[in-house]
Amino acid sequence: MHFDHDFARASGLGAPLAPGLLSAAWSLGALTLQAPSRLAIGAPAAFIAGYRVRFARSVKIGDRFSLRWNEGTGACVDGLSQSERRDTNFEILDQRDEVSSTGAVSVCLADAGGELPTVPDPPSLLEIEVCSAEPPPGPFFAEDVLEFGPRGESLGRTVTVADVVGYASFSGELNPAYLNQEFARTGRFGAQIAPPMWSFCLAFGDCLRELLALPLPSAGFAGHLGDSWRFLAPIHIGDTIRTRHKPVSCRPSRSRPEMAIVEFALQLLNQRDEIVQDGRVAMMIPAREGA
Repeated sequence: MHFDHDFARASGLGAPLAPGLLSAAWSLGALTLQAPSRLAIGAPAAFIAGYRVRFARSVKIGDRFSLRWNEGTGACVDGLSQSERRDTNFEILDQRDEVSSTGAVSVCLADAGGELPTVPDPPSLLEIEVCSAEPPPGPFFAEDVLEFGPRGESLGRTVTVADVVGYASFSGELNPAYLNQEFARTGRFGAQIAPPMWSFCLAFGDCLRELLALPLPSAGFAGHLGDSWRFLAPIHIGDTIRTRHKPVSCRPSRSRPEMAIVEFALQLLNQRDEIVQDGRVAMMIPAREGA
């Protein structure tokens, strides 16, 4: 749906759609450049602690983005006090002033006494069960994805300077914590870190590749509804990270009774088996008739 014009026309989309995480990544870039105080850009102790986004409308190739933001009141991450947190709500609008996405971002700050912000405790390692039953021979509907869908660990990859610079330049998230070695040495983590949105995109891609390899109905259609993630530990240049993922829930769609919403849990682990980031992805997948 993002690259194949024939598939887009056959699916009734009209034109290829921009990936949801393209606008999600751009939202942080726009805030970095236009409202840097909301993300505490230039504050050595600050870091983005959590993010969530919900996609309300498809964005097609050729559409234009704009961002509207205001001070938020609800954190994206549990366990942070208001005194060490700055929340920002945002809307992404297209050229028709229609809201295509809504979301929020939470930033951790040093408190009034200069105490460094704390990072939430990591969760338990995601358990990956082995499916004992035989998967269905035909198309995988949402209920089948929950039971037999993709789960496991990726092979992983080592983070490079090119990854960080390329992503930051592309998205506009030009945060010195990612790009300025001397600044980063004075910061909370003592060295440059990878942008958390970049690493979440990497984890999402690991999961999505396996999902789209399944024989889904409607020629492989799966709609991306929204995401959320939490920062749990820094990813430094030279770290080797891998994704652990599995489907965790399935519920009917209220707006489209022929569809269901499957939620996937993601965890990013480093070479020391530490969980450095976790998140959730919501996908809309055709439901079995009468389910």
